[in-house]
Amino acid sequence: MIRNPEQTIGKLVDNVRYGFGSFMDEPGYPETQVLPQPLRRKGIREFWFEIDPAAGCFEIDFTERPASLYFIDQRFYRGVCLKGFFQIEEFSAINRSDSLQENQETGVQAKLILKFTAKSGRYYSHFQSSDFIVD
Repeated sequence: MIRNPEQTIGKLVDNVRYGFGSFMDEPGYPETQVLPQPLRRKGIREFWFEIDPAAGCFEIDFTERPASLYFIDQRFYRGVCLKGFFQIEEFSAINRSDSLQENQETGVQAKLILKFTAKSGRYYSHFQSSDFIVD
C-alpha cells in the first residue's frame, strides 16, 4: 500500500526524463507515444506536455477516449500508470529563430500542448502493485 501517492509519485515523475502516453485509436488498437518530462504538473492529477505535432500520434480526435500515462524509474524498478484522458490545451505556431526544428521557409515552429487529467492509478514497486484514486 502506498502511503502518500502524491508525494511518492510526484518525486518519481520529477526524476524521470520521459513518460509514455497511450490511448485507443478508432479501430481499437493502442497508440503510444514517448512524451518528454512534463512542462508542469498540478499534483498528480494534471500534467502538461509540449510535443512536436509532426510526431503524428496525436493528430486524430482522442479527447473522448480513455487514456493512460506511464512513468518508469528503471534504476529502482518502480513505476506508475495513471488512467484518465488527454486533451489538446494549445496548438499554435511560434517564432523561434534559435530553434533547431524551425521551418526553413517561414522561421515558425508549431507546438502542441497536451494536458493529461488523471482519475486513478496503479503504483508498481518491489514486485507489488497498489491501486489508488487521484483526488
